[in-house]
Amino acid sequence: MEFGSVPTQEAEGAILAHAVRTAAGRLAKGRRLTKDDLAAIAGAGFDRIAVARLDPDDLDENDAAARIAAALASDSLRAGPAANGRCNLYARYAGLALVDAAGVSAANRIAESLTLATLPALSPVVRDQLVATVKIITFGAPAGNVERVADAAAGTVSIAAYRAQTAALIQTRLPHTTAALLTKTEHSTRERLARVGAAVTHVRTTEHREDVLADALAQVAAAADLIAVIGASAIADRRDVVPAAIVVAGGTVEHFGLPVDPGNLTLLARLGTATVVAMPGSARSPREQGSDWLLERLAADLPVDAETIAGFGVGGLLKEIRSRPMLRDREPPGAQKPEPVVDAILLAAGQSTRMGARNKLLEPVGGEPMIRRVAAAVRSAAIRRLIVVTGHEAGRVRDALSGLDCAFADNPDYPSGMGSSVAAGARAVFETPDPPDAAIVCLGDMPDIAPAMLDALIANYDPQAGRTIVAAASGGQRGHPVLWDRRFADDLTSLGGDTGGRDILQEHAGQVVTVEMDDDAVLRDLDTPAAFNAYREGSGDDPAA
Repeated sequence: MEFGSVPTQEAEGAILAHAVRTAAGRLAKGRRLTKDDLAAIAGAGFDRIAVARLDPDDLDENDAAARIAAALASDSLRAGPAANGRCNLYARYAGLALVDAAGVSAANRIAESLTLATLPALSPVVRDQLVATVKIITFGAPAGNVERVADAAAGTVSIAAYRAQTAALIQTRLPHTTAALLTKTEHSTRERLARVGAAVTHVRTTEHREDVLADALAQVAAAADLIAVIGASAIADRRDVVPAAIVVAGGTVEHFGLPVDPGNLTLLARLGTATVVAMPGSARSPREQGSDWLLERLAADLPVDAETIAGFGVGGLLKEIRSRPMLRDREPPGAQKPEPVVDAILLAAGQSTRMGARNKLLEPVGGEPMIRRVAAAVRSAAIRRLIVVTGHEAGRVRDALSGLDCAFADNPDYPSGMGSSVAAGARAVFETPDPPDAAIVCLGDMPDIAPAMLDALIANYDPQAGRTIVAAASGGQRGHPVLWDRRFADDLTSLGGDTGGRDILQEHAGQVVTVEMDDDAVLRDLDTPAAFNAYREGSGDDPAA
């Protein structure tokens, strides 16, 4: 691949190496330059520009990424579309990520511009979660290198699926144990087990005595694949109440104690065909702890022995790590949490291709253009500023918003899809001297979005608790708008094509909070004549009014 600075007039057909701002708008890096592009660049005062040209045996960045990702795809991983030199791989089902670290390192040593990144080995994943990503650093790469990396990467990443299990939950109680505590523990344990494919079919509560607990264990052993036990007091020794009861019931204690904190006082045992996991008091909380590591490996049919458990120690200090994706100094007791600074991005650049010759954003709704109705609602929320991204018929959209308190960001790449518009809006919001803490991305074709909906997203935003992406939902289905913490600025500004933020949501699924709204306005968009007609009939709206 050739790379360097050339006279602007000689760059037709080359790949633009760095974004350029012209009077017509911003030309993104990676763009194949046309005569019109070169005229705009020259008009902006650039007589030379940095470009790349692929050699005959080179693959462009997207083809190279797709080829390597195809070698990684399997029964447990699917490859997404390649864009901007990146191709992601997603889990086809829930389970644990299996990663051959030596194999990944070997693939990454072949050529510095061809990279493979994965989740840590044995990370729990849900269906459609991002597991690995192939990124081509340069605009192209020799086909031979790509094939060598593809061969080296094949089979290095997969998912060990959780098998379906039946489970029993047994809790013990002492005189001071409250019903509320037992109920809370049952709820959190059901959720914990459901994450690894185990459905609780039997629940027992007994006195914290060896004999009655042994009876309860014997009763459920034949009916459950997994028995979870949470005692009223922690296990202090192999001869304590819970392990002693397991032995009385005919079971065998296999291991007591984990080098994982929280979760040190976890016990693993066998009782007939059932596996018994006795969990400490920390398991009453949904927070990750050592018992989860056992449950995940057991559900994925991976070996769990003394050697495996000894290896838990590296990375086993969980306090203040996974549960807080971004650490910050604690506020003093009683301190009021500061109100976040939030901007809004309103996407209004689309071509309305399903509307024929009409621009859906300018269609009358409630006596005004739909885009003005949406913009007014967004501006009335508790946001600092509103940025409207324009593209198709930008002048008419600006006219429709005349007099509203908003600023505009033009997206010259709007024909490529929503991703480029999100990127343009994110740049306008975050690449400023005073970026906000977060930004809410809104769609211009959702006419019934209300200020209270955006305010609800802001109210549920809490980066200190890991609530860094907040999405509106209705009936359990995620919709729009979506609030994004500032830490995702680089991800948003690098979007392209028509993918929007879906890949980022999947990659950071653990930080996504959904806020259920009172109606389905967060799911309802208008993008066809039929949709407009149905909406008007249902609302009594007269477009001629």
